Amino acid sequence: MLLFTRPLPKLKASAIAFEKAGLDAVGIATSDITPVSSESSAAAEFLQNNPVNVIVVTSVYAVKSAIAGLNKTFENPPLIVAVGDATLRKLQSELDVFPIDKIVTPDVHTSEGILAMHQLNEANCQHVVIIKGEGGRSAIADGLNERGILVNCFNVYKRELLSRPIYTKRWKMSDVSGIIATSEAMALQLLAHYGDALFDFPWLTVSSRIANTLTVKGIKKVGICQRATDQALIAWVKDNWEY
Repeated sequence: MLLFTRPLPKLKASAIAFEKAGLDAVGIATSDITPVSSESSAAAEFLQNNPVNVIVVTSVYAVKSAIAGLNKTFENPPLIVAVGDATLRKLQSELDVFPIDKIVTPDVHTSEGILAMHQLNEANCQHVVIIKGEGGRSAIADGLNERGILVNCFNVYKRELLSRPIYTKRWKMSDVSGIIATSEAMALQLLAHYGDALFDFPWLTVSSRIANTLTVKGIKKVGICQRATDQALIAWVKDNWEY
């Protein structure tokens, strides 16, 4: 049995995807997603009144705030960088009249992947707005600031730790064969809850940064999948693990 982490709003859909793929898996939500309305309003107002070159949208939970701030005439539209396929699809569906070449995603769906994009390394990239969750993706802003790029960040949602984890079905630790963690926060929350019991399992995560954190914590085997979608994680497991 596989153990995978997802925030509460994504838990059920991921469990269905693993089941349809024929993988025995239990989903664990250690946190919920809560909108921060004041930040969302501030982001929309800022985008409406300030020209920017690039808008980075870090998840599906940030899409609404980004769209609310776009000039509906789309004159000289900014580049919108979606972190992840689900975020890209949501932006494309809700901005169906927006220039299609202005909504892109990095080859690697990580902070490092965004910083490596040629569009963010050109001379005309001078002002970037990051629409994100509280406490997340600070590496993007740090990397852009080091290049002398003006960065404004808006934390339009936050992850709230649940009083106890929520599971998609009953499970026993003795049945677990591997663990999938799609964010550093959820990986650390899982370790905080179960401790040493998780150290000897193979782990799969979605960036070198998260893998390094787990290695420092004492996890011995950590794999990296370049995308965080259910389909990509399922394919990686089928190619690399005995399940």
